[in-house]
Amino acid sequence: MKKKWIFVLAGSVLSVLILAVIAYASVTKYMKDKFAPNTWVDGIYVTGRTPEEVNRELILDAEAPDLIVFDSLSHEYDYDLKEAEPEFDYSASLSAYQKHQTSLGWVSMLWQENQITTGEPSFTYNEEKLRTWWDSLDIVKNESAPHFVSMQWSADEGYFLIDNLGGHLDVDKGYETIKTAISERTRVVDLQKKDCYFDYEMTEDQKKTYQLWQAMTKMEECGLIYDMGDEQIIFQGKLISRFIAKDANGMPLKNENGSYYYDLEEADKFIDELYERYLTYGVERQFKTSRENGDIVTVKPGNFGTEIDAEAEKAFLREVLSDDALRLAKTVHVPTYLHETMVHGLDDVGGTYIEVDKTEQKIYYYQDGVLMVTSGVVTGSLRGRHDTPEGAFCIQGKYKNRVLRGPGYASFVRRWMPIYNSIGLHDANWRKEAEFGGETYKRNGSHGCVNMPDETTDIIFENAEIGTPVFIFY
Repeated sequence: MKKKWIFVLAGSVLSVLILAVIAYASVTKYMKDKFAPNTWVDGIYVTGRTPEEVNRELILDAEAPDLIVFDSLSHEYDYDLKEAEPEFDYSASLSAYQKHQTSLGWVSMLWQENQITTGEPSFTYNEEKLRTWWDSLDIVKNESAPHFVSMQWSADEGYFLIDNLGGHLDVDKGYETIKTAISERTRVVDLQKKDCYFDYEMTEDQKKTYQLWQAMTKMEECGLIYDMGDEQIIFQGKLISRFIAKDANGMPLKNENGSYYYDLEEADKFIDELYERYLTYGVERQFKTSRENGDIVTVKPGNFGTEIDAEAEKAFLREVLSDDALRLAKTVHVPTYLHETMVHGLDDVGGTYIEVDKTEQKIYYYQDGVLMVTSGVVTGSLRGRHDTPEGAFCIQGKYKNRVLRGPGYASFVRRWMPIYNSIGLHDANWRKEAEFGGETYKRNGSHGCVNMPDETTDIIFENAEIGTPVFIFY
């Protein structure tokens, strides 16, 4: 009986062992192409799943990075790689790790946690779509334009060179560089740093154009500066290039000696323009008065103003342009004037002047922009037809203790400042204080001069220089 139980027990153990072996073999066969127990891939539980199944789940979340391309001018071009229909695949890394687990046996994995990081998937995309995007960029399309060297002239710039031989994009190399960046998972591509640019070599004709531009650049060199007071006219670059003899297209001409030359008649035109621009002598001018509302009046011509000696300046400029040594010498030139003011420039008045308002019968004296005197005056008599002339005049002299004479009168004055013929500014101690200003001039005016109180006369006489402008107006 005892032996019988031994046989039964042995049989049972054997059966269990056989069943265990069968179960192990079955599980091993089942796990042959699947991940072992306790396995996670990128945070996903994958036990009992094939690499193909896991791959399908992983690629659902895979995203193609945006591509950023910079050209040589640091302009940015962005491309969404989704437009190139990307396809991702983790199969290689998943299969490799699954096979590694199989080689170790699934049982060995039961008592440990297996965390797997796949890393980057393999990546394919539609290269034709990438190429279409690349070819659509302006930096690529611009490379189809011809490359050339050209010299041009404009009044605003003078002679300038257009040279587009340098800095050209190697289109095919740029495209291959981008493809390499994509394969290496590089998001940013700097085409300049990747040496995707090159320069064309000059042709013989282009070299001649460049040499012509160099010759014009030398002709545009000049050391002459016209000192116009508040403005300096520098005869460099675009200004002197105006005088280079040229055809209707701006191309320089040669003389009978085969040399490029200056058009002296064009230089004469420039002096005529300069003359007109600065001419204030003998022409009306607008003047802002000291009246409360700041009226602007038109002042008639007088003996005050600027007039350049155009003929002298034409001769001077012709001489400079005809002699390279004179042209290149550093020279600051003050023009010769037929009529000259104390202040040079477009504003030939400055901040020091005298203003005589015949309507209000007032005189104002400004010195360096500061009002020094405001006073009533008496101007020429309307009744006696000795009206004080209107116009832009200037003090032509300063005299003390003079007797002013005219038909039927002789008047002693302490201070006399003539401004035009026998007309001037002076004191009038025969008048009472109340006579200055108002309407005295209508019934008892001067013989044409501007009568002033003693104090006003003294201040102006002591401070105003010969040449100080005097503006007289209604």
